Amino acid sequence: MLLIAPGIVRPALAEPVAVDVECRWSHEAWEPCRFEADPVGSRWNLAFNDHRIQFEHDGTGLMRMRINERSSWNSVQASWSEEGALCWGQVCARGDLPMD
Repeated sequence: MLLIAPGIVRPALAEPVAVDVECRWSHEAWEPCRFEADPVGSRWNLAFNDHRIQFEHDGTGLMRMRINERSSWNSVQASWSEEGALCWGQVCARGDLPMD
């Protein structure tokens, strides 16, 4: 992995990636979380608080998210919080997130 900037990591090769970060719902307390991506930038998961949140990105800027495998997909937009966390709707993650 290559560190591009603080908090942004890029894998040297296109391979599955898993890193420990912190996540939270809305404005709740941060808790340990597992970020897994395969391939990086297209599909990723956040596992925390007994949930697995799945994300998909189609390359055009459209992203969707679902909580666990039984729920339906919802469109979300990524945004940066004031404290430097990457958020999708009410779900936020912070740490060395490999997104590209």
